[in-house]
Amino acid sequence: MRLTALYSPSQNGVAERMNRMLGELARAMLDDQDLPEFLWEYAISHAAYVRNRAYTKSLGTLTPYQGWFNKKPNIAHLREFGAPVWILLQGQKEQCKMLPKSKRRIYVGYNDGSNSVKYYNAETRKVLPSRNFKNIQRPMNTKPPEPMIVTPDVLHEGESGADHMPQLGRTPGAERSSASDESRK
Repeated sequence: MRLTALYSPSQNGVAERMNRMLGELARAMLDDQDLPEFLWEYAISHAAYVRNRAYTKSLGTLTPYQGWFNKKPNIAHLREFGAPVWILLQGQKEQCKMLPKSKRRIYVGYNDGSNSVKYYNAETRKVLPSRNFKNIQRPMNTKPPEPMIVTPDVLHEGESGADHMPQLGRTPGAERSSASDESRK
Protein backbone atom coordinates (compact mmCIF):
# COMPACT_ATOMS: atom_id res chain seq x y z
CA MET A 1 0.00 0.00 0.00
CA ARG A 2 1.26 3.45 -0.92
CA LEU A 3 0.32 6.48 1.18
CA THR A 4 -0.39 9.91 -0.31
CA ALA A 5 -0.14 13.40 1.14
CA LEU A 6 -3.28 14.99 2.56
CA TYR A 7 -5.41 17.08 0.17
CA SER A 8 -3.41 16.04 -2.90
CA PRO A 9 -5.74 14.09 -5.19
CA SER A 10 -3.22 14.25 -8.00
CA GLN A 11 -1.19 11.58 -6.20
CA ASN A 12 -4.05 9.06 -6.36
CA GLY A 13 -4.95 8.88 -10.04
CA VAL A 14 -6.79 5.53 -9.87
CA ALA A 15 -9.30 6.76 -7.27
CA GLU A 16 -9.74 10.07 -9.07
CA ARG A 17 -10.49 8.31 -12.37
CA MET A 18 -13.04 6.07 -10.62
CA ASN A 19 -14.73 9.07 -8.99
CA ARG A 20 -14.88 10.91 -12.32
CA MET A 21 -16.28 7.82 -14.07
CA LEU A 22 -19.00 7.34 -11.42
CA GLY A 23 -19.93 11.02 -11.68
CA GLU A 24 -20.18 10.82 -15.46
CA LEU A 25 -22.28 7.67 -15.29
CA ALA A 26 -24.62 9.32 -12.76
CA ARG A 27 -24.94 12.43 -14.93
CA ALA A 28 -25.76 10.30 -17.98
CA MET A 29 -28.38 8.25 -16.07
CA LEU A 30 -30.12 11.35 -14.69
CA ASP A 31 -30.08 13.05 -18.08
CA ASP A 32 -31.35 9.98 -19.95
CA GLN A 33 -34.39 9.57 -17.68
CA ASP A 34 -35.04 13.34 -17.20
CA LEU A 35 -34.77 12.98 -13.43
CA PRO A 36 -34.13 15.86 -11.01
CA GLU A 37 -30.54 16.67 -10.11
CA PHE A 38 -31.02 16.08 -6.37
CA LEU A 39 -31.13 12.31 -7.08
CA TRP A 40 -27.38 12.39 -7.89
CA GLU A 41 -26.53 10.45 -4.71
CA TYR A 42 -28.75 7.52 -5.73
CA ALA A 43 -27.42 7.61 -9.30
CA ILE A 44 -23.80 7.41 -8.11
CA SER A 45 -24.69 4.62 -5.67
CA HIS A 46 -26.39 2.65 -8.45
CA ALA A 47 -23.43 3.19 -10.79
CA ALA A 48 -21.03 1.90 -8.12
CA TYR A 49 -23.33 -1.08 -7.42
CA VAL A 50 -23.31 -2.08 -11.09
CA ARG A 51 -19.59 -1.31 -11.50
CA ASN A 52 -18.69 -3.65 -8.61
CA ARG A 53 -20.51 -6.48 -10.38
CA ALA A 54 -18.80 -5.97 -13.76
CA TYR A 55 -15.46 -7.39 -14.89
CA THR A 56 -12.37 -5.20 -14.69
CA LYS A 57 -9.13 -5.39 -16.58
CA SER A 58 -6.99 -5.34 -13.43
CA LEU A 59 -8.72 -8.42 -11.91
CA GLY A 60 -8.82 -10.44 -15.12
CA THR A 61 -11.71 -12.91 -14.92
CA LEU A 62 -13.00 -11.65 -11.58
CA THR A 63 -15.38 -8.89 -10.62
CA PRO A 64 -14.64 -6.65 -7.62
CA TYR A 65 -17.54 -8.39 -5.84
CA GLN A 66 -15.93 -11.81 -6.46
CA GLY A 67 -12.59 -10.55 -5.21
CA TRP A 68 -14.12 -9.31 -1.97
CA PHE A 69 -16.69 -12.04 -1.17
CA ASN A 70 -15.14 -15.05 -3.00
CA LYS A 71 -18.41 -15.86 -4.80
CA LYS A 72 -20.06 -14.88 -8.06
CA PRO A 73 -22.56 -12.02 -7.78
CA ASN A 74 -26.22 -12.62 -8.57
CA ILE A 75 -27.21 -10.05 -11.17
CA ALA A 76 -30.72 -11.32 -11.96
CA HIS A 77 -32.27 -8.46 -9.99
CA LEU A 78 -30.44 -5.64 -11.82
CA ARG A 79 -32.69 -2.99 -13.35
CA GLU A 80 -32.07 0.20 -15.28
CA PHE A 81 -31.80 3.34 -13.16
CA GLY A 82 -34.98 5.39 -13.58
CA ALA A 83 -37.03 2.47 -14.89
CA PRO A 84 -40.70 2.33 -13.90
CA VAL A 85 -41.49 0.21 -10.86
CA TRP A 86 -44.97 -0.54 -9.49
CA ILE A 87 -45.24 -0.10 -5.71
CA LEU A 88 -48.06 -1.70 -3.71
CA LEU A 89 -49.96 0.94 -1.72
CA GLN A 90 -50.11 0.02 1.96
CA GLY A 91 -51.08 1.67 5.19
CA GLN A 92 -53.78 3.90 3.76
CA LYS A 93 -56.44 5.07 6.19
CA GLU A 94 -59.27 4.59 3.71
CA GLN A 95 -58.84 1.86 1.13
CA CYS A 96 -61.37 2.41 -1.66
CA LYS A 97 -62.36 -0.68 -3.57
CA MET A 98 -62.18 0.83 -7.05
CA LEU A 99 -58.93 2.77 -6.66
CA PRO A 100 -55.68 1.19 -7.86
CA LYS A 101 -53.77 -0.95 -5.39
CA SER A 102 -50.38 0.07 -6.76
CA LYS A 103 -48.79 3.18 -8.23
CA ARG A 104 -46.10 3.66 -10.81
CA ARG A 105 -42.91 5.12 -9.37
CA ILE A 106 -39.29 5.53 -10.50
CA TYR A 107 -36.66 3.00 -9.50
CA VAL A 108 -33.48 4.57 -8.03
CA GLY A 109 -31.65 1.70 -6.29
CA TYR A 110 -31.53 -1.27 -3.95
CA ASN A 111 -31.42 -1.59 -0.18
CA ASP A 112 -28.57 -3.96 0.56
CA GLY A 113 -29.58 -7.09 2.45
CA SER A 114 -33.31 -6.37 2.73
CA ASN A 115 -34.60 -7.43 -0.72
CA SER A 116 -36.23 -4.04 -1.19
CA VAL A 117 -35.89 -1.23 -3.70
CA LYS A 118 -35.60 2.51 -3.35
CA TYR A 119 -38.10 4.44 -5.44
CA TYR A 120 -38.70 8.10 -6.17
CA ASN A 121 -42.20 9.47 -5.62
CA ALA A 122 -42.50 12.56 -7.84
CA GLU A 123 -45.71 13.69 -6.08
CA THR A 124 -43.98 14.08 -2.70
CA ARG A 125 -40.40 14.47 -4.04
CA LYS A 126 -39.18 11.77 -1.65
CA VAL A 127 -37.14 8.60 -2.03
CA LEU A 128 -38.64 5.71 -0.07
CA PRO A 129 -37.93 1.99 0.29
CA SER A 130 -40.45 -0.74 -0.49
CA ARG A 131 -40.36 -4.49 -0.27
CA ASN A 132 -43.61 -4.87 -2.21
CA PHE A 133 -42.76 -3.96 -5.80
CA LYS A 134 -43.08 -5.30 -9.31
CA ASN A 135 -40.91 -4.53 -12.32
CA ILE A 136 -42.82 -4.73 -15.57
CA GLN A 137 -40.66 -4.57 -18.67
CA ARG A 138 -41.69 -4.15 -22.27
CA PRO A 139 -40.28 -6.62 -24.76
CA MET A 140 -37.14 -5.41 -26.50
CA ASN A 141 -37.47 -3.36 -29.71
CA THR A 142 -41.04 -2.24 -29.01
CA LYS A 143 -42.24 1.33 -28.81
CA PRO A 144 -43.97 2.55 -25.66
CA PRO A 145 -47.76 2.70 -25.94
CA GLU A 146 -49.23 6.01 -26.99
CA PRO A 147 -50.93 7.86 -24.14
CA MET A 148 -54.70 7.48 -24.04
CA ILE A 149 -56.67 10.66 -23.47
CA VAL A 150 -60.07 10.30 -21.85
CA THR A 151 -62.37 13.29 -22.24
CA PRO A 152 -65.69 12.65 -20.47
CA ASP A 153 -67.28 15.99 -21.49
CA VAL A 154 -67.21 15.31 -25.25
CA LEU A 155 -70.67 14.99 -26.77
CA HIS A 156 -71.28 11.95 -28.91
CA GLU A 157 -73.48 11.60 -31.98
CA GLY A 158 -77.13 12.18 -31.16
CA GLU A 159 -76.48 14.04 -27.88
CA SER A 160 -77.25 17.70 -27.38
CA GLY A 161 -75.56 19.89 -24.83
CA ALA A 162 -78.70 20.93 -22.89
CA ASP A 163 -80.19 17.48 -22.44
CA HIS A 164 -76.91 15.67 -21.85
CA MET A 165 -76.02 16.74 -18.30
CA PRO A 166 -78.49 18.26 -15.82
CA GLN A 167 -77.18 21.34 -14.04
CA LEU A 168 -76.86 21.37 -10.29
CA GLY A 169 -79.65 23.05 -8.34
CA ARG A 170 -82.25 22.69 -11.07
CA THR A 171 -84.76 19.96 -11.66
CA PRO A 172 -85.20 18.79 -15.27
CA GLY A 173 -88.82 20.04 -15.60
CA ALA A 174 -88.35 23.34 -13.74
CA GLU A 175 -87.65 25.44 -16.87
CA ARG A 176 -90.78 24.18 -18.64
CA SER A 177 -93.13 24.82 -15.72
CA SER A 178 -91.87 28.38 -15.17
CA ALA A 179 -92.22 29.15 -18.90
CA SER A 180 -95.77 27.80 -18.96
CA ASP A 181 -96.64 29.84 -15.80
CA GLU A 182 -95.54 33.07 -17.55
CA SER A 183 -97.61 32.27 -20.67
CA ARG A 184 -100.76 31.88 -18.52
CA LYS A 185 -100.44 35.38 -17.11
